[in-house]
Amino acid sequence: MKKLIAASFVIIIIFAYIGCKCNSDILARYGDTTITRGQFKQWLKDKQYPIETILKNKKQQRDKLELMAIESIALKEMQKDNLQASEKLKFLEDMAFESVLLKTLYDKKIKKNTDFNEPAFHIKQIFLRVRDFKIVNNKRVNLTKSELEKAYGDVENKAREIIGRLKNGEKFEELAKQFSDDFSKKNGGDIGYIVKDMIQSSLYQAINESNIGLLETPIRAENGIYIIQIVEKQNITKKNLNKIIKDEMQAKRLEQILLRKASNNYIDNLMSAQDVQFNEQKCKSKNPKDIIFKVGDTIFTVGDLEKKISYFKHDQPVFHKSVMEDTKKVDIAKNAFKVALLRRAAIKENMHNDEEFKKEVEKRKQMLFAKEYMDYIADRDVIVTPKEVRDEYEKYKDTRFTTYTNQKGKTEKQIISFDKVKDQIAMMIYRKKRADNLAKWKRDMLHIYKFSVNEAELEGK
Repeated sequence: MKKLIAASFVIIIIFAYIGCKCNSDILARYGDTTITRGQFKQWLKDKQYPIETILKNKKQQRDKLELMAIESIALKEMQKDNLQASEKLKFLEDMAFESVLLKTLYDKKIKKNTDFNEPAFHIKQIFLRVRDFKIVNNKRVNLTKSELEKAYGDVENKAREIIGRLKNGEKFEELAKQFSDDFSKKNGGDIGYIVKDMIQSSLYQAINESNIGLLETPIRAENGIYIIQIVEKQNITKKNLNKIIKDEMQAKRLEQILLRKASNNYIDNLMSAQDVQFNEQKCKSKNPKDIIFKVGDTIFTVGDLEKKISYFKHDQPVFHKSVMEDTKKVDIAKNAFKVALLRRAAIKENMHNDEEFKKEVEKRKQMLFAKEYMDYIADRDVIVTPKEVRDEYEKYKDTRFTTYTNQKGKTEKQIISFDKVKDQIAMMIYRKKRADNLAKWKRDMLHIYKFSVNEAELEGK
């Protein structure tokens, strides 16, 4: 009997071992490289893919294993083409360093150490939109000041009628579904908890100064009139957030808003340092030596801004040049300024010398390098000629490039002129050629490297 029990125990152990999915199991091969289960799961985690969902579906696993292999192959091919010393890759290497540094700083200085104590209000609303335009000869024309005031007055009167019905006992949920012009109407006007940074200042002020219950006066705000019912007031902290707000998605969204506020306060504090300067006007300068900002010994010039912009100009046909607006240049410069401030703060904390940090930077760098090489492959030999653009227009002008107008009460189809859509067509052809280029390269590489998946080791169905 004891021997039988012992034998049965051994059989159970053997079957358990056979059925076990170990991190060392090989899921795929290409060239002289293998992908183990552990490596695959770590790659999915780094990419922020939903791991549990993917591991239930074999097709998704095959697709992701193929993508993982392609990224690695791209790095191998980049070395063969001797492209790793380019100025763009040096820029990407700096970007990888900065992105990991900033995430580390955020996790340690903001996410872990920041507490908040913010008034939050659970509200229901009925939003009545006020149109600030009228249609004249099939065109939108802005209302005059007096016309707009009358429009607001008419909607306010309607809001007072609805408030009267609510005071007489009609249900808020039913009237919200009937009258509200807001997405929340399907929930009976219930938008959950809000904090100051989520709504217009005039609306927040009225809510903050009111007691729980129906606000008897409609609130005028941008684009319309609000009818508000306050369900509950709470002070939200990091500790009680998930206890007060049961909806996990809403709680997470609210936490992100409050942490973003803390981040902005942290950056504002860094900006107040004496050795920090930012000159917005210089963003419009044509002199590459003009200084836009200084952060200690770090100087950022107009030339640096133009170089940064050039690195992000993708998907542009060779014959189509676009001029970046000054407002976008200012936005890019401001972002570079914030990055410089945060980079200095993180380095002061010696975060860049941590071994785990260095590993994360290397992962990020390899990912960016692989993407850059595949962009290079996609762009290679792609030319869009004016003839191709014209041919595409002539082929589809009666179907794709049309619009409808109302002429004396009749709807008529009109063909859009070539000049208005030629850039759009050029971009469409360009992107298609890029996609075809890259798809062919991927197929060729997977064949050359003899990529294969070990189907028996995949999980799920």
